[in-house]
Amino acid sequence: MGFLAPIQSESTKQIWRGIRIQTCIQNGIHIMKLSIKLGIVLLLMASVVGFVALNNSSQDTAASAGNKSAVRKAPSGLPLETVTIGGKKFELEVAADAPSRTRGLGKRASVPAGTGMIFVFQVSDMMSFWMYDCLTDMDVAYLDRNGKIVSIETMKAEPLRAPTETDEAYKSRLKHYPAAGEGLYAVELPPGEFTKLGAKPGDTITLDHAKLKSYLR
Repeated sequence: MGFLAPIQSESTKQIWRGIRIQTCIQNGIHIMKLSIKLGIVLLLMASVVGFVALNNSSQDTAASAGNKSAVRKAPSGLPLETVTIGGKKFELEVAADAPSRTRGLGKRASVPAGTGMIFVFQVSDMMSFWMYDCLTDMDVAYLDRNGKIVSIETMKAEPLRAPTETDEAYKSRLKHYPAAGEGLYAVELPPGEFTKLGAKPGDTITLDHAKLKSYLR
């Protein structure tokens, strides 16, 4: 025999219909609450990620600014490095490209105490300086790749080029001061300074080789 479903009255149907509607409403409210909670969590996560990214960016910017500010400049525009020679500190301008090495301390009326210039070259080689356009005497020490003094010379200022003198004639009469061996650096100081410091060939001057090489152009 077949199954006979019970016959429901109209009032019973309305009750069940009301229950189903109430259940749907409750489920909808529950889903809405979950959605709101999920949205809040996602918003918090986005805020944290944004804060971390902004913080890292600020740190990178600060580090970059710090690196730039770490390079001190002389009035000439050249980098400035502090080098200790014979126990005394000197503020040396760094000549690390062809134009600055060629110009050197030329046309300077004097080399003030505690100052000077360090010449940085690409490779070790036999060097020789002269007093082209120089107005004052100065010392030069040639150093090898380790900062060891190869030789020291005191260079004398010579009469500047005369109005009627050609550049070739001027250059040909200038005295040359060659190094006693190959060098990678040269340091110019006020005249007689190396003697006062007791510095001599064979002594080593401590240099920040990596930083000096970073100036090469």
